[in-house]
Amino acid sequence: MIAPHAPAPHSTTARPAGRRPDESMTLLREVTDRPLDPGYALMARRRAEAGETAPRRGTASTLGLLLVAVLLGAATTVAVLDLRAPQPLVTKGRTVLIEQIQERSAEVESLSRRSAELSAEVDGLQGASLLPSALVEINELDRWVNGAVPVRGPGMVVRLTDGAGGGLVEPGDAPAESRVRDADVQFVVNELWAAGAEAVAVNDQRLTSLSAIRNAGDAILVDLQPLNGPVYTVEAVGDPEDMQVEFARSAGLGFLQLLSAEYGIEHEVTASEGMYLPGAGSPTLRYAQTAQSTQDRSEEDNG
Repeated sequence: MIAPHAPAPHSTTARPAGRRPDESMTLLREVTDRPLDPGYALMARRRAEAGETAPRRGTASTLGLLLVAVLLGAATTVAVLDLRAPQPLVTKGRTVLIEQIQERSAEVESLSRRSAELSAEVDGLQGASLLPSALVEINELDRWVNGAVPVRGPGMVVRLTDGAGGGLVEPGDAPAESRVRDADVQFVVNELWAAGAEAVAVNDQRLTSLSAIRNAGDAILVDLQPLNGPVYTVEAVGDPEDMQVEFARSAGLGFLQLLSAEYGIEHEVTASEGMYLPGAGSPTLRYAQTAQSTQDRSEEDNG
């Protein structure tokens, strides 16, 4: 029988006599054997031989250190409070901007009221004119279709409300993804037009063929007029029953449900028997010009 191999013994190297095994670790030996610097050790030995003791701090030195610590703490506190306090220039600039916004808003409201008064005066003068009745009727129909005059009647109301983003927040503080956007209002307005609306207004801003719904930052603008959220009301005058049926058949209702499920934007669709939509005023003519009479044109051709 063959005996199993025995493990080979570890090879060892003979050391020369008189050498330490840690001779190559001089730094570690210095730290271990002499933790105190030789100079400090010499001074401590001399002081011990002379019978001296280590000097102690006096009361004045202790009080001085305490006073310095208190002063440093007070200075740090003052600096932190000064940094966190609102800057006077920033506060003053913000106050000036708020005052200017309030002044401009009041001016816009005053001009809007003046424009409505002048439009009513123009309507009265046109009604008292000697134009043929057929032409007056056509003019009134055009102004009604263009949104220049206010209208009354039954219709449909769609309300969109900013979502809370899954939490309870104050009105106007909803997260950006949970706020109603200009594209949402545009989609609802277009679906109401397609459902048979004859006149549409968003937050009492009447829409015309030249109206634009867009955003500026977080604000929604209708013809450059900012809308006050977080509730956006779209009113449409028309046959309520037909409009509700057509709106339900279109993509409008599904779009509202998607906004509610994905972003928490609340919606409400109701019918109304009597609504009042303000007029947008007479539109500004951009390309039209007064037509010349036949006699004037013939004189120009002959001249």
